[in-house]
Amino acid sequence: MTVGGESAVPRRRKTGIFVALSVVLVLIAAIVVADVGLRAYAEEKASSEMASSLPDTVDGKIDVKIGGFSFLQQYLSGSFDQVTLDAPGLSVDGVPVDAHVVATGVPTDLSKPVGAVSARLTLSEDAVNSVIEVPGSAALTLDNQAVGYDGSITLLGLSLHYLVTAGVSVTADSVVLTPETAKLTAGSAVVDASGALNAVLDRSIPLCVANYLPQGVELKSLSIVPGSATVTLGASDFTVDEASLRTVGTCP
Repeated sequence: MTVGGESAVPRRRKTGIFVALSVVLVLIAAIVVADVGLRAYAEEKASSEMASSLPDTVDGKIDVKIGGFSFLQQYLSGSFDQVTLDAPGLSVDGVPVDAHVVATGVPTDLSKPVGAVSARLTLSEDAVNSVIEVPGSAALTLDNQAVGYDGSITLLGLSLHYLVTAGVSVTADSVVLTPETAKLTAGSAVVDASGALNAVLDRSIPLCVANYLPQGVELKSLSIVPGSATVTLGASDFTVDEASLRTVGTCP
């Protein structure tokens, strides 16, 4: 009996351990399922609320993804590590834009500022021309990290047309065109216009876009390939609410 009793106790203990482990695993599985379900619900709700907070001039579907290991833990802490927004078919003032936004340190209470926001926007050549206008030029053409535009100069009573190839850079609120080459498109055999063209080359052109950006959002970089341009924007301690999104900057 003693031997039998001694062997029964370990079996009962093993069974108890297995039951305890099973309960723990079931609880973990339940938490993970709840976490996934709540995350999906929160992402859908965030997408809907973000779309309703956009200015009247902005239209399109926004997909929201909440990063981080545990949605529940992040939610209870009052902040999400990372939130990603994708809007591949956004329309801004009728201009088609592909948008990808990554926000870090996103509070559950959106009346509080987000730690940092980085946005990447891609626009076609036509879209760029609907946003940026070079004074006196018909349109911009996009090439490899350069743009082309035309203009005219008056010399000895003659109106001469020229074509400029310019490099691009950005400031916080402007795209800056720096002419690199300039040539006459007509009349070069009639008159020497090199002096006037040199004057064109010596003049950079800042093109302000602040009136398209929420206050506090700045241009960070601009990449150009034939036919399209991709601009990167950034902001720190930015409040993502309706008032902030609807309040844009101003140009001189």
